[in-house]
Amino acid sequence: MRKALHFAYIEQASYSLIGFIPYLLALYLLIYLDVEINTTVLVVALSALVAHLSGFMLIRSFGKQLKSVHDKTGKAIMADRRYSIEMDANTPDELAGIVQHFNTMLAESERSSQNFQEMTAKMMLYARDIEHYQQRLREEGTSRLRLSRYVDDSLVDKILNDEEDTLLQNTRQEATILFADIRSFTAISEHMAPEEVIGMLNAYFDAMVQIIFQHNGVLDKFVGDELMATFGLLGEPEEGASHALNAAIAMQGRIRSLMSEFRLKGYPVFDVGIGINTGEVVIGSVGSKNRMDYTVIGDTVNVAARLEQMAEGGCIIVGEETYQRCEPLISMQTRGEIQVKNRKTAVKCYQVNPGVIPLRG
Repeated sequence: MRKALHFAYIEQASYSLIGFIPYLLALYLLIYLDVEINTTVLVVALSALVAHLSGFMLIRSFGKQLKSVHDKTGKAIMADRRYSIEMDANTPDELAGIVQHFNTMLAESERSSQNFQEMTAKMMLYARDIEHYQQRLREEGTSRLRLSRYVDDSLVDKILNDEEDTLLQNTRQEATILFADIRSFTAISEHMAPEEVIGMLNAYFDAMVQIIFQHNGVLDKFVGDELMATFGLLGEPEEGASHALNAAIAMQGRIRSLMSEFRLKGYPVFDVGIGINTGEVVIGSVGSKNRMDYTVIGDTVNVAARLEQMAEGGCIIVGEETYQRCEPLISMQTRGEIQVKNRKTAVKCYQVNPGVIPLRG
């Protein structure tokens, strides 16, 4: 380890060694030149001694001042809170300049430290904001993915930007329910390979879901070869009946063209029966803590499912309320009444006449 050297000690030792030169010269004169010691010589010797001692005291004082600067700057640097140091008025200009430069550097260091702390705080805030924004993006991405399973992409932004979450609230309101089911699907699929069945169903469902989305419908679920959709949740509920019937007519038209495509692919052809009913439903998330589905339940749903069961292939059967809403716009005929389980009164039903064109509005 290198031994510490103090400038004040070196300076005092150097001055002391230099100060011995006059004494050595006087000793030489006395011994070798036999200079007579008289009053003049003594006065000169005494003056030299006084000058030597005065110089030594000045050097020692400067060393103390230098050590004081060293100690004060060290304490200022090591202190928890930085502060400027002050020196006596009789401090030499060089030392005062060093102290001034030190105070300037200390002030700059303090400002830099404050700026760094401010920048660190801002970076922490930015990092928190970025993390919050990323979390929002992840949540929005998850919500967007889930919603895209039920509604058209063009409506996803509208739903996500709805501050009241109108669509996703648990509520009771009027809605129109549509069920569509492939007739004799079991008999058709038992002669097909599983891969062909899946490919055929995917092509069929893809075409049907596109039409549902185009008419402001919300896909509720697939159950085997059956699909369920809800209308009136997007837009005005009273428009749900016309949107549902418009979608059903478009679906039957698309099925006819789709069957031509299926023949070319070697797929069997089939017909689809559709049932539609309008009324009050309960809308909300139903399920367990591990799996929730957004769906609609109620008597209106049960009646719509029953109407779909009685619809022959290629037919559209609607309930009384749907008929009342859409009868002025489209030709329908009475199909009589049906009984629904757990319902005391029969349900009047109507069939859309073949060859009708989609509704407008």
